[in-house]
Amino acid sequence: MSLVLNQSWSYWATGVAYALLLAYILVAGGRGLLRWHLLAVAAAGMAWGGFLAERAGQPFAPYLDPLAFLVEMACLGSWFLLLNRLLRGPYRRSMPELVRRGLVLLWLLLAVLGALACWNWYARADEGWTSGIFSGVVLAGALACLALAAQLSRDAPVEGRPALGMLVAAAALAAGAQAVAMALAMLGSYTPPEIQLARALAMTGAAVLLARAVHLQPQWSLAIFVSPQARSYLPRLMAMAGVLAILLAVLPYSRSLEPGAAHPLGLLLIGLTGSPVVALLFSQSLSARARVFLSKHFLPFRYDYREEWLRLIDTLASPDQPLPLPERSIKAVAQIVGSPAGLLWMRREAEGPFVCVAGWNTRMWSDERVPADSPVISFMFERQWILDTAELARSPAMYNGLQRPAWLEQFPDALLLVPLISNQLLIGFMLLLQSSSAFRLTFEEIDLLRTSGRQVAAHLAQYEADQRLAEARQFEAFNRLTAFLMHDLKNLIAQQSLVVKNAARHKGNPAFVEDAIATIDNSVARMSKLLQQLQSGEAGGRRSRVRIASALQDAVERCRVRSPEPLITEADERLHAQIDRDRFTMVAAHLIRNAQEATGDQGRVELRVIRSAGQVVISIRDDGCGMDQEFIRTRLFRPFDSTKGSKGMGIGAYQARSLVVDSGGTLDVESEPGKGTCITIRLPLAEPVEAQG
Repeated sequence: MSLVLNQSWSYWATGVAYALLLAYILVAGGRGLLRWHLLAVAAAGMAWGGFLAERAGQPFAPYLDPLAFLVEMACLGSWFLLLNRLLRGPYRRSMPELVRRGLVLLWLLLAVLGALACWNWYARADEGWTSGIFSGVVLAGALACLALAAQLSRDAPVEGRPALGMLVAAAALAAGAQAVAMALAMLGSYTPPEIQLARALAMTGAAVLLARAVHLQPQWSLAIFVSPQARSYLPRLMAMAGVLAILLAVLPYSRSLEPGAAHPLGLLLIGLTGSPVVALLFSQSLSARARVFLSKHFLPFRYDYREEWLRLIDTLASPDQPLPLPERSIKAVAQIVGSPAGLLWMRREAEGPFVCVAGWNTRMWSDERVPADSPVISFMFERQWILDTAELARSPAMYNGLQRPAWLEQFPDALLLVPLISNQLLIGFMLLLQSSSAFRLTFEEIDLLRTSGRQVAAHLAQYEADQRLAEARQFEAFNRLTAFLMHDLKNLIAQQSLVVKNAARHKGNPAFVEDAIATIDNSVARMSKLLQQLQSGEAGGRRSRVRIASALQDAVERCRVRSPEPLITEADERLHAQIDRDRFTMVAAHLIRNAQEATGDQGRVELRVIRSAGQVVISIRDDGCGMDQEFIRTRLFRPFDSTKGSKGMGIGAYQARSLVVDSGGTLDVESEPGKGTCITIRLPLAEPVEAQG
């Protein structure tokens, strides 16, 4: 009798608790559609408590007549509508359409079963099995509410989590208590008084938790609830369906037992099936592992990886993209998670810190230099993992106690840090800003971000290598220009040295003085031209029509002071070519000097200028030491490779061939050790109109 009295008082306490909650919501809690959902929960709970308080003295009454069934369903239905509204989000699109329709069909099915049970109650008075149907229908509704509560716990964003946590706890407590009570009623014809008392206390606790949630968040906003990308309903709904299927499977056997024996069996089944399932649904770590396992092995993927990969490559490599590659890289990765903006950090030096080098769709910038030994850098490289800043704040243990870096405080909207790893080196990382605080990473986003990060890192590494190569080529061009100019200066100095060397013996000879002045004048003109080339950054001068025989004669005159004296054996004065005369004369002089150096004093160096096949053909032949084919093929025209040691720069032959090729001609070498060398230059023939010289 005392237990029945306690049940009555506990139900009255529940009704009073929900009545106070109703009054509080009317005065201070919520607004709009959500306010009406909260009011419905409070009103249904108040009616439920009052009704069961009146029936407390009748052990079987709550489960034997249709009126009690309707009260139970009204109470659960109010909780279901509240959870369903929260999960559908601000635009009613957070919940997948398939899930929404499935839940509607579930409640329609429960309504049909309830209506049939009521008809059977009044038409056939079959109270035993009809009460079992009532209990089974209420049990299915309670399990559906429990699944939605678990889903809301998983999809709730960071903002307002204390209030949402209270709301989820209240829904889970109410639905769980109903599920246990209805499972025992279905298996054993009625719920034991102890379980009824515990259920009343649980419902009262749910009212208190809901009141606390309303107090913490008096003006509920649907915008802070669920991400529009929430999709993982199936594991929770399947788990609840599995519990219901197990209980229905043992129902015939349990109904054949006495209630006193059926109730322990029911408690054992609840402990073996319900408790692990609830723990799995509300445990973040266990739920994450189960979700990954189910999604990878049984469920279709959320992303079309072919489309994602093609979009990534198109963003990175399309020639029509107006953005530079660093900005395109940020955009390509940000699109995966719907991030509206991002920043890129990379190293300037191999062992140096990471610096911000690019930003996409944001004016924010950072001058912070992130050291290579920063804990964040070490974590991303060693684990090769995405750093979710929201998850880091929620569960630091998942990141081995990693602390949020101080430099990240200047980015309050920071969402993700994505490492860029190429060839087992962390070349940089991206900071993606968040579009919705409700976003949470799943294994699909993590896998896609890691793979995309590696592809982006490869492109950025190639981009950096191309930049360094372009700089190296600029330096190479500068060095080449300098080498050419130094080679020209060396020849000029050689001319001046000969003048100075012969001045002591011939300074009284007017012809020598006149020749020396001409040589100096020529040197001054050539040095002035070199200065112009330095200022313009070009190694070559302007091309013009040149009488080749005349230019070759000037080259011979420069080399007459050496032995053997070069001799022009044949020269067609009518042949012209489009070329830079000064450089051609210098190149010809260099080739003649090389021939003189390879030939003894008694040898011969002969030159010819003829016409052949519409070309000007210049040949320089000597009977000196000659060269083998390996040397001609591998070393003769290689810049800075000299056989003269410190006396030569090794660019004369290279410079000669470069000038001839740039002028549209060819330079061929025929040589054999001990038999001499013949260098043949072929240049396009120009019409013999007015030409320089």
